[in-house]
Amino acid sequence: MTAAAEFLVVELLHKKRDGLELSDQEISFLVRGFSDGSIPDYQVSAWLMAAYLKGFSRRETLFLTRSVKESGRSFDWRSLNSNFKGAVFADKHSSGGVGDKVSLVLAPVAACLGLKVPMMSGRGLGHTGGTVDKLEAIPGFSMQPTERQMIEWLDHTGVCLTAQSADLCPADRKLYSLRDVTATIDSVPLITASIVSKKWAEGVDVVVYDVKCGEAAFMTNLAQARALGSSLVDATSGAGIRTLACISRMDEPLGSMIGNANEVEECLWMMRNDYPSANHRRLAAPLLALSLRLAAEMAVLGGTRSSIEQAQADARAAIESGQALAVFMAIARNQGAVPGWETRLPQPEVKHAVTATRGGRISHIHARQLGLDGIRLGAGRATAESRIDPAVGIEMAVRPGDTVAKGDVLLYLHLRAGQHLEVNLERIFGFDADAGPPAPELLLERIST
Repeated sequence: MTAAAEFLVVELLHKKRDGLELSDQEISFLVRGFSDGSIPDYQVSAWLMAAYLKGFSRRETLFLTRSVKESGRSFDWRSLNSNFKGAVFADKHSSGGVGDKVSLVLAPVAACLGLKVPMMSGRGLGHTGGTVDKLEAIPGFSMQPTERQMIEWLDHTGVCLTAQSADLCPADRKLYSLRDVTATIDSVPLITASIVSKKWAEGVDVVVYDVKCGEAAFMTNLAQARALGSSLVDATSGAGIRTLACISRMDEPLGSMIGNANEVEECLWMMRNDYPSANHRRLAAPLLALSLRLAAEMAVLGGTRSSIEQAQADARAAIESGQALAVFMAIARNQGAVPGWETRLPQPEVKHAVTATRGGRISHIHARQLGLDGIRLGAGRATAESRIDPAVGIEMAVRPGDTVAKGDVLLYLHLRAGQHLEVNLERIFGFDADAGPPAPELLLERIST
């Protein structure tokens, strides 16, 4: 019997259109029917729009999450290797931003704090970057390991970094493609089910969410970010996973680099505790602090550290001792990076300085505009089919709170030979005649169960 024989789809559409709750069986039926093709796209599209307009209850959200997770395979790491019996598996998810390279530093630091990190990441789309694109800028780096390789790397190194495989939450892929073309992307319950189903299938004990909030984030204000963070925490705890959400600002870019190879390079500076200049260190400081804080939150949730203060101190020690760098280099070796890859990252052929046309204090840097400029250069993708150029990007020379004079460098464009980008400084930089306070801290709030 096909899924479409169990219920009348049109009756379920009526029910959700009228704001009524669907039962667990009805939600499971819809997800299975869409997955096996017995329910056509146009009916699922109608259901998505009804759900977007009328919302989901907490129970509906959790069961949709479960149904999407059960559409494919799941990992049970302890059944795959006896060495994992007492291990704690943990991951982190970010809702996306410009220059957000936290995962590249966080994963090796979390391993240094005693966690196993089977981190599944995505590609960038629109003005936000993707961890998969950054890592694939490393020559030879593969994001499609076999199960045997994942088990081996988690056992010996503590980390494996993967892209979503076709057999993990396949219903999510199909639902996302429909949400993308039916204007239902920004539904908190649908976002929640998409994110949490994959973490649940990933087989982790702990998830920390980094919910971005600001003009360059998916959630542009604190109320929206709180709603998403609360929904993620609610569904994840309902799945039996220890969790919390941190809300962090996404108004200006994270760190000094925007792109792919150049973001990997910035992460190497941080893990080496060795920067090209004092200004690069200064610009990277908030990013490093956020990365270490999120890793520390994972360790406390996972029980490998008893307090956030101790976890943060140990996270910083992992950087300063070179232990985190050693883990990252082992990850790269495991995942196929060519020998000496760190000196063979794709490089721009031209580095063009963009200077201030007037003086003043920088009150704001519009990260969204910088992300869009990155797309125009080829560092991001406008569509899922767009090709990424790992060598191009943007390098920031200032941050909010800085005072500049006319002619000072604001940013550098990393270009291919013959490439040109007209930068609209008025769209990127806000100026304030007064000295004013420095930019606030990145971490705004924590949401826990």
